[in-house]
Amino acid sequence: MMRNLCRFVRRKPIETLFSGIVRYFHQYEGTARMPYPLTKDEAYFITETFLGIPRPLCLFQKNPEELLNEIADRMQYRVHFSTAPSFVIPGVLNDNIGKEILLEKKLGTCISTNSITKAILDHIGYRTMAILGRERGSTFDSHLSNIVYDVTHPGSQHLVDTASTYFLTRAIPLNFTSESPIYHSTTMTYRFFKGEKKSLVWCRRVSRGRTLPAEAELITDSSGEQWFRLLTIWLEKPNARVYMNDFMNKVVRGQVTTDPALRCFFLDVHLDGKMVRILADDKAITMKTRDSNGTVRERTMTEEDLRSFIERNVPSFSQSLLEKIIDAKFCHVTP
Repeated sequence: MMRNLCRFVRRKPIETLFSGIVRYFHQYEGTARMPYPLTKDEAYFITETFLGIPRPLCLFQKNPEELLNEIADRMQYRVHFSTAPSFVIPGVLNDNIGKEILLEKKLGTCISTNSITKAILDHIGYRTMAILGRERGSTFDSHLSNIVYDVTHPGSQHLVDTASTYFLTRAIPLNFTSESPIYHSTTMTYRFFKGEKKSLVWCRRVSRGRTLPAEAELITDSSGEQWFRLLTIWLEKPNARVYMNDFMNKVVRGQVTTDPALRCFFLDVHLDGKMVRILADDKAITMKTRDSNGTVRERTMTEEDLRSFIERNVPSFSQSLLEKIIDAKFCHVTP
């Protein structure tokens, strides 16, 4: 029966199967003004070829939660989290640029990667909504994520975030009352807490002996263990994609004052169970390496070190784009 269903689905055009549903998604999310530029053929090509997941519609019918976890995992490992798309055209950042850089160079910001993830999920048949997040210590929302509804049963919610520095490789069920189970990635142990004003607080376990910033905000769970707040996610804020695209275009045009990390170059690379982050501005290039124990090592790099590292570990990162970033002194903001 499942085989026949898969054959039927593959013969039917996506417009016939899901057009009404996709239109409803955009209306529900409040982003009818900004549909993502992804066709049905592109969505399937990305899922089957770029992510290496064959016959996604068949898998969706069989086990939607398993497919959701697989998409979340593969997007994290195949796309490097980076501000590189902001350097393509100075002062301009949009969905088409983000899509091109992601598919050709495997680089993406939270906006470009989570937006294309949402569009893929919409075409497959999931019910999704883009949502906003706020980094610790910030006074503005600067992160885009996704909620997926009705995956395991009517009313269920899963957080899917395929582009953050915290490397979330699975969908997180939000059916807990106050605190989630404990999850582990290659470089971090984390937990989620329900916060005020319909928010979700993403936290990292406090490592023994680790010195925390003076402004660190800690949350104590029901067992007395302490967790370090990383990100607050707003579960119900409309027009998240519209807001973030407008906000980031103001950032790259220098119209708003933001965290320096949003204005300069960074690149995350996962190597041998370690997370490597390169941070660069007009003063220095720094490499930070975090291992599975949470130990962080830091060293400075030269421009030649950077070229060599990227050529060796991120071959999809074109030399012309890297030279453009270096020539801009690692800052993409235009006056």
